[in-house]
Amino acid sequence: MNSQTNLKIALILITAMALLSIAFKVKPVFDNYDTFNAQTAFKVNYNYFFKSEDQSTTVKTFIPKSNDRQRISKNKNVSDSTLYFEERALINGNKKAIWNTKKANTYHASNYEFIFEGKEKRYQIPVDFKKQPQVDEKYLMPSKNIQVEDDRISTLATQLAQGTQNDKERIKRLFDHVVSIPSAPIITLTDAVTTLEQNRASCNGKSRLFVALCRNLGYPARIKGGIILENINKRTSHVWAEVLMDTTWVPFDALNNHYAYIPSNYLEIYQGDEFLITHSSGIQFDYAYQIDALNHIPFLKLNSEEIRGLSSVSLWRLVEGNVIPQGALNLLLLLPVGGLLIAFLRNVVGVKTFGVFLPVLIAFSLLHTGFVSGLLLFIGLILLVGLVSYPFDKIGLLYTPKLVISLSIMVGIMILATMIGIRYNITWLTTLTFFPTIILTIAAERFSRATIEDGYKLALDKLFQTLLATTVCYGLLSWQALPSILIIFPECILLIIAMAMLLGRYIGIRWVEFYRFKPLLR
Repeated sequence: MNSQTNLKIALILITAMALLSIAFKVKPVFDNYDTFNAQTAFKVNYNYFFKSEDQSTTVKTFIPKSNDRQRISKNKNVSDSTLYFEERALINGNKKAIWNTKKANTYHASNYEFIFEGKEKRYQIPVDFKKQPQVDEKYLMPSKNIQVEDDRISTLATQLAQGTQNDKERIKRLFDHVVSIPSAPIITLTDAVTTLEQNRASCNGKSRLFVALCRNLGYPARIKGGIILENINKRTSHVWAEVLMDTTWVPFDALNNHYAYIPSNYLEIYQGDEFLITHSSGIQFDYAYQIDALNHIPFLKLNSEEIRGLSSVSLWRLVEGNVIPQGALNLLLLLPVGGLLIAFLRNVVGVKTFGVFLPVLIAFSLLHTGFVSGLLLFIGLILLVGLVSYPFDKIGLLYTPKLVISLSIMVGIMILATMIGIRYNITWLTTLTFFPTIILTIAAERFSRATIEDGYKLALDKLFQTLLATTVCYGLLSWQALPSILIIFPECILLIIAMAMLLGRYIGIRWVEFYRFKPLLR
């Protein structure tokens, strides 16, 4: 048999094996498809420990409910037999868990467990808000800790509103002012006026001040309480603010500088200026929140055991057993996909790039830094290489030592930039983590070499085409479900090999040549 026949047989066998293996898993995957698409999942345990007094003893806590950005499931109460437990829905929309006992001088342990699945949500703020005459007046009125009508609050709100043209500008001005107040780990309650006087506060003080300023200018606002979920045990809860815009409550976290945005790991528990836990006075009481991150597939309603049972041909065991960090596994799986895309762009379209996998790695680093800020950083590194190299060219240094000096200076500048970002809370500067920095530095070195070997004109042309290929690759790799699909269907790697073999036999004219030779083709 000739080589072409062997190639056809190999392609048929590889494709058939992959499609047959995928077919066994397609139906159960579709049957369990989840439209919620949670980005994070945690198992949360409220653990409460207390000693009852002579009289009836009660412990109460708010518990979360599902909404459009969080799903609460598998609620379970595990308490000792001496405790009476009930869940109670309140008229303000909150929900409470209540433990009660009449057994005196006894130590008790209660546990409330649930699964949280969440996704981030960003809100578009209208320029001007429609007034809601039916809105509850309590969202505009002063309270004990939100002193809306205090002269100092009124004066500051009026000053901040000066020069603004619309509602959106006023809210942004109020938010930026509260964000600028230095943060402090104050565990006691801080009201709005105290935050203003001390010019420092934790989440509860900043949120109350922001709500007070909003209400003073006629914008309905309220406190929202919950927990920032992390894979640790903790005792701290968190509060932020919400402002009613048209018919939507929009979140603002002045402590963490989240403007009209709520991250996927924010557990919403209650609304209103409340205490998360209340209990009978005078009792011995302690508590902790046990939080465990769960591995999950965003588009499946299956737990780990059920996902593992889909097929023996799956990479889920690597994720579940933490054999390989999920970020590293995602990179390994996305490299062949990105490589196939770059091979298509090079062999069929005719795009010239700095290597095959470098555009893929740049695209992957942009997932960490953000697309716009990452591209600006990359272009800045390129210019920095040129600027740094110029004086060393003049004194006649060889290429390799000159490159080591250039890269060392760049790494030093990146470390300095990261420190500045942390010091002044410049978010995009703090995204310069180790992996993206190394990738972008290698790319800058490739450009530097190209300028020496091919000249600046050809190097800039290849740089532009590399950025074009990187952008296309970024568009594919930013599809959040792609790594999960590859974990469930690793047979896709076989299909990638088959398609790469077909690309390897492509000898047709490249697409860009149709443009270059247009007059000749006519």
